[in-house]
Amino acid sequence: MSRRPPFARAVFVPRYHVENLPPGTTVIDVSSYAPEPLCTLSPMWVHGGIPVPGMPGATSDTVEGVWQGLKVIRGDTAPRFFRGPGAKRGGQPSGHRFGAKLLGTVEARRRIYVPTYEWVLEHRVAPEVIDGLISAALSGVVQHVHDVTDNGDINDPGQPLAHAAVLVQYVNRTCAERLRG
Repeated sequence: MSRRPPFARAVFVPRYHVENLPPGTTVIDVSSYAPEPLCTLSPMWVHGGIPVPGMPGATSDTVEGVWQGLKVIRGDTAPRFFRGPGAKRGGQPSGHRFGAKLLGTVEARRRIYVPTYEWVLEHRVAPEVIDGLISAALSGVVQHVHDVTDNGDINDPGQPLAHAAVLVQYVNRTCAERLRG
């Protein structure tokens, strides 16, 4: 006798695969183009008061502001990106500043991007948005989550990391933790 899993795991879907999902699939867009309140899950969304890792006392308005502001391009970071709506920063980065350290892309994702994004999920996104995703998973709804990028692999530095993949891991981990009690 097969045992039903305790919750339906959320699934990251690369943007270019969304149109290939079967009819009736629960598809959730969490990009900045999604309707409210799902667009508030975008790293571009202005939440304000987001702590900047490695810079005690510094805050950013967006997750993207943290990521872009800590990029080291031509030897400098750009703290101006901590203010206002999220924006991309041009130029080839040599890494990301984390205190006195210069981190490579993968380590920066692990020590800066993911913790910052998850902090926003826990402290800035309306609790009913996160609770809705978790409740759906706990009630057996498989949610296919996407944003505007295709890379769900934190270890692939050749492409931008999809925040939808980070959200999926967060939802799945939170469901498992709630079930453990």
